Amino acid sequence: MTGIELPLEVAGLLCASFALLGAWTGRSQTIRRFDPQRKARQGAGRGPAVSLGLRGGLGRGASHAVLEGRIDQLAALRTIWSVETSDEVREHVIAVMRAGLRHGDRMTLAGGEAFTIVLPGADERTAVRIADRLRRTLARLNLPQLGGQAHLTASFGVAAERFGETGDTLVRRARRALDAAVAKGADHIVPASEIEEIMLLPAPAPIPSIMPAASAA
Repeated sequence: MTGIELPLEVAGLLCASFALLGAWTGRSQTIRRFDPQRKARQGAGRGPAVSLGLRGGLGRGASHAVLEGRIDQLAALRTIWSVETSDEVREHVIAVMRAGLRHGDRMTLAGGEAFTIVLPGADERTAVRIADRLRRTLARLNLPQLGGQAHLTASFGVAAERFGETGDTLVRRARRALDAAVAKGADHIVPASEIEEIMLLPAPAPIPSIMPAASAA
């Protein structure tokens, strides 16, 4: 007799066990593939990561604010610096900025010169002060890679949480404010309320046209 003979009942149980194991393995792989939080937990992509970080605090009593920012000169300088120099300067600048944040503030980096800072417990006025402090800190930073008397500047868009607002909406408002700051030129801070107030202003009343009087026949 060759091989191992198993009773029919035992063979059936083994087949069922292997089938269940295969189904469980496939389900685990599917969950990992379609888990919307997986990349955020791994730090891939600042948008989802920022939204998840905000989601735990929004609507729980403490206000939150978001700073969307960019280092104005880095985009242009990266085209003339080597990759090593660009990374070295960026890491140094980010370390200086992180040192200027409060305990509990969270900074998320994007590619290149952009970054997002989540400020728990901050209203818009506090967030603007923090952005201004970071801006002035960068202005005092002396980098030998820049040469001469050149200094870095930063642009910021600031948005504070509104009642019932989601994290995604808060981040979008901060990014629109950053776009407005960049449109003004380097080294500007724009709070979201500033551009939102302009958007809510009523349209100017039409100016009545003055028709020339008809000449007498």
